[in-house]
Amino acid sequence: MVGRESAKNSRSATARRCGVVVGGAVSAFVAAAAMATGSAAPAKADFEALIDPIIQPLLTSFTDSLAALDPAAALDITSWTDSLLSSLGSIDLALPSVAEPAAAAASSSADAAASTGGTIPLTVLENTEPAVNASIDGGSTVPLLVDTGSSGLVVPWQDLGTNNFQALDHLFQLGAPTGISQSGYSGGVDYFYLTYNSVPVDYAGGLTTTGPVDVEVYSWDPNNLLSLFTNNAFQNFLTGNAVQGILGIGENTAGPTTSPFESFNGVLVDIPNHELVVGADPLTGGTTVSGDPISTLYETVSNSGTVAGGSAVSNDVDSGGVYGTIPSSLAGKLEPGSVISVYNSNGGTLLYQYTLGNDSTTYPTSVSGNSIDSGVAPFLQEPIYLDYINHTQTFYPSS
Repeated sequence: MVGRESAKNSRSATARRCGVVVGGAVSAFVAAAAMATGSAAPAKADFEALIDPIIQPLLTSFTDSLAALDPAAALDITSWTDSLLSSLGSIDLALPSVAEPAAAAASSSADAAASTGGTIPLTVLENTEPAVNASIDGGSTVPLLVDTGSSGLVVPWQDLGTNNFQALDHLFQLGAPTGISQSGYSGGVDYFYLTYNSVPVDYAGGLTTTGPVDVEVYSWDPNNLLSLFTNNAFQNFLTGNAVQGILGIGENTAGPTTSPFESFNGVLVDIPNHELVVGADPLTGGTTVSGDPISTLYETVSNSGTVAGGSAVSNDVDSGGVYGTIPSSLAGKLEPGSVISVYNSNGGTLLYQYTLGNDSTTYPTSVSGNSIDSGVAPFLQEPIYLDYINHTQTFYPSS
């Protein structure tokens, strides 16, 4: 997934959010981390001893990387977190019982629907963001970015409720997380997240899944050290994409976990017909290539009907990739009216193509090497099916 920066959030809106988010995230992380370790609710004086073994390995990895760039900043971060840990002794949180998870067992009717999958209405936000609506564990319905370039459903803890207090309450009701991990998205965000298994997610259209949900609890922009103290990088990132969570449905990706639809064997991303079809591929024909979503393909750039250049590429066919990327060897040939074509091999079958307009900001970004991101362009034109069983993807170009 390639994110996109946005100027939508005013400074005042960001500043108002910071104070509440930092305090809430620390409390949420402390409480949920206690459940993740299987520990009983500790006395006030024991919080530092509980959290320190969890935070310190993550902190050490981060400060080691930071020290290579700015040793003084790394020392400042370490001092600040030491102060934070020592202050945890004054926190008194009542943790929910691990034996009482919030998620209820799915009904027999939901189980029957789950065996065959279903169809979810699909829309496109801001011209480049395919999205579906879903409710997580009975919460409010929120838009999720459909991202074939990642795996796993990720939401910030703040979006579990209509306000931070409700969101924290909902977070605790999810029960015990199964782990604490770190991940990130290209475009400017790294984050820590808690994984909760068997959380019911109700999608528009009637499909319900009970796969894992990853809840982001702390985030920062690796290009902005000040974001370490505001903890709103993930929210800013999502606002730039006009959604409140990321629905990663790819399989051959870096995670953070797995596609919520993996048990259904596959999913068809069909933007032209405004639907996400979960389950067996309803279409026939098409051209199938290995990889879902990363495949070895061949890309060309043509100007005035003449091929100006071509290259074999490792193509991440990424519905969340906005305008995508292109090898630098081809980027210099782009101009208004250029036709970008992608084939299953050099001289092979055409999978998709699109024509550039006059706005260069919508062109794919030049990158070194031959590993590229398709961006959303192929999905805007045709249905594409991801097959989790055979680890393939099938393109259905319009005739």
